[in-house]
Amino acid sequence: MFQLGESPVAGATAWKAPEFADPAPLYIALGDRERAAIDQIMAASPVKDAPFRDITRDMFSHPDLDGTLARVFAEITQGRGLAVLRGIPVERYDVADIERIYWGIGSHLGFGHSQSARGDHMGHVLDETKPGERQSARGYLSRRHLALHTDLSEIVGLMCVRQAKAGGESVFVSAPAVYNTVLAEHPEYMPVYMKGFPYHRRGEEAPGAEPITPYDIPIFSAADGVFSCFYVRGIFEVGLRDLQRDLTPLKSEALDYLDAVMNRDDICLHLQLEAGDAAFTNNRTVLHARTEFEDWDEPDKKRLLLRLWLKSREMRPVIDNIEIYRNASGNLGIDYQPGQEPATPEFRAPNY
Repeated sequence: MFQLGESPVAGATAWKAPEFADPAPLYIALGDRERAAIDQIMAASPVKDAPFRDITRDMFSHPDLDGTLARVFAEITQGRGLAVLRGIPVERYDVADIERIYWGIGSHLGFGHSQSARGDHMGHVLDETKPGERQSARGYLSRRHLALHTDLSEIVGLMCVRQAKAGGESVFVSAPAVYNTVLAEHPEYMPVYMKGFPYHRRGEEAPGAEPITPYDIPIFSAADGVFSCFYVRGIFEVGLRDLQRDLTPLKSEALDYLDAVMNRDDICLHLQLEAGDAAFTNNRTVLHARTEFEDWDEPDKKRLLLRLWLKSREMRPVIDNIEIYRNASGNLGIDYQPGQEPATPEFRAPNY
């Protein structure tokens, strides 16, 4: 059995970027039959008239589509943890219908949940910065470079509706490959990663909840011999700031080394998602990032990705303290909090 801090992670999940010099194996393409199946589903009641959150897997099922989506799910949960579904027909639907399609696809993988105190179950990855304003602490509402991190769910989906004028490349990293590299090169840092850090809830916690987690969240952890990763340096640094705790030299050195490993050319994979591409990742084993982008001036051309946070249909064993939020609903992510907005700029750490 896998022993955290002692043995490497084996299997397809511990991939490295050079394996995908030709990225074709990452893509699962929708053909004419699958796209026609989507059109049939969208043309029929009740999907064509339903709010996207009401769409279930049974409603978005078709014999010519279900098998392809099952392949995506298998790759995420049993394979490398990353798959890109290509060819979603975004060009012939408006955004509201694209949301229905995307939610329907996601329903084959898991169950969607809220991504901020705003209650957005369908995250619009869109720069909301107004002239003269600081960019949001929530990276998906900004245009800046986003460092490698994990999200607050089991499966993360990012679908491109419109590309930026320039930039906005997606970056993916296998957390097991990073862990294996650390274990081989600097095992003395492993206790730092296994202990972890307290995370700031950045004003999106439930009423009465602590603003900072009263527990540490490990970067690397294991439950029942199954490896997982959780890492958002820009959030735990805000927690340390408000707790008035400085990083020790050892912890600072270990974190800088970890970031350097994640960004090695032989570790991180760069992909430019095209309109109609949807990248799905196992959020416990794959970190993701984004390069800064230049947007269009015209509102109807601005870069737009749709994001799903999904609770997987097959639960992965994890430690109890792997999540930042302890939601009253019992869901992952961040429950809706009336009157609250996603984390404001004061919760943004320097360099993030």
